[in-house]
This record gives sequence, structure tokens and C-alpha cells, in this order.
Amino acid sequence: MLKSLYDTVKNKWLPPLFAYSAKIVIRLLLRTCRCEVQGLDHFVETAANSSCILMLWHDRLILVGEILNQFAPQFIYTAFISNSRDGKPLSLMALSYKAGRVLHVPHNARRKALKEMINHLKRKQEVIIITPDGPRGPRYVLKPGVVMAARESSAKVIPFSWESDRFWQLGTWDQLRIPKPFSKIKIIFGDPLTVPKQNQRKLEDEVASLQSALQRSCSLIREMT
Repeated sequence: MLKSLYDTVKNKWLPPLFAYSAKIVIRLLLRTCRCEVQGLDHFVETAANSSCILMLWHDRLILVGEILNQFAPQFIYTAFISNSRDGKPLSLMALSYKAGRVLHVPHNARRKALKEMINHLKRKQEVIIITPDGPRGPRYVLKPGVVMAARESSAKVIPFSWESDRFWQLGTWDQLRIPKPFSKIKIIFGDPLTVPKQNQRKLEDEVASLQSALQRSCSLIREMT
């Protein structure tokens, strides 16, 4: 009896409670902050004319939903989330937004996950949100899936990042960042990147190129803060 109640609370009640509580807290927190956005026009133009992948490091994930909802709510956003217990609260948070969608992928079947992402990008003109160093790291190491998906689907890849002048950093594997109230937040949408299908460059070279582009966006936004 007690075990059944514990399982119900853990699996059915806690994920939505965490997801919706986190959304409310983040929304209220952002209202106290000053946000400055760079590259929004290029992002809007790209997303309006093609499928695209918005890539960001896992430690910047906490704000992406509210930022997109506030500054570019006109698009459909599909979060690429592992179909696991850890991914459930993230899925619920993404679906709580009017423009939010979720693409559940098996966390232990990378080939199947990649195929689903490519097919989704080919079928629909929308923005896929992906953390290329997730779901469990290594931190700041880009996995090749985003390169392969962009190459096969002809989707544009847009590096995204934000930086706060004051923030908390959790003790998780990604050292998740949460801005403190009344902080100044700089947000950047990087220049759209293309991975051509007919490309003689090796996969690892393309991976390194996208990783460098995302790191450059982080460095640029850090200098501006």
C-alpha cells in the first residue's frame, strides 16, 4: 500500500509539480531582470523560411522556453527530449507553452533518435531545440547527431546562448545556471549555419566547426555582459 502510494507520488505527481512550479518561478524571476537580445532578426528570418535547429549547451537550458515565448512566440518549437524519467519534467514544461511540442526519443537508441529527428525536420518547418552535450554529457562536448541531422535534412543550425552577470550554479553534471533576481541577462542568437550534403569534410571536422561556433557565441555574450 505504502509503496504503491510512493510510486504514484513519485511518477505521477512530482514531475508535473516540479515542471509547473519551475516554469512559474523562472517567469517571475525573468520579470525582475533586464534582458538584451542580439541576433533576433536573423533568427526570425531563418525560422520563417526553413526548418532549423536551435542548439544550446545543457547548462543554459533553464531559460530557453521563456526567452522564446517572450521574444519569438510566432514559431512552433519542438524540444528533442530523452524518453526517460529525468526527461519527463522537461517534457511537461515544454508542452505547457502554446507553441511548445516534444519529440520523445529513446535515450539508449541513438540511431533511432537521429532518424526521428531527421524525418521530423524534413516533414515540418519548425524549430527543433537540442542540447548537443546532453542528456548526460560530457559537458560542452558536441555530439555528432546535430551535424548528421542538419546535413540530411538541410536544416539551418543556429547557436544560442545567454549570460547573466549574477547567477547560481548547481552541482549537477552540466553545472546548470540559474540567473539571480534583478540581474542583467544578455541573449544571443548566432548566425545561421549550414552543413552541406555534398561535403568533403569529415564528420569530426563538421562537429568541431559547430562546437566552435557555439563556444564563440558563449564567449561573445560573456564579453558583452
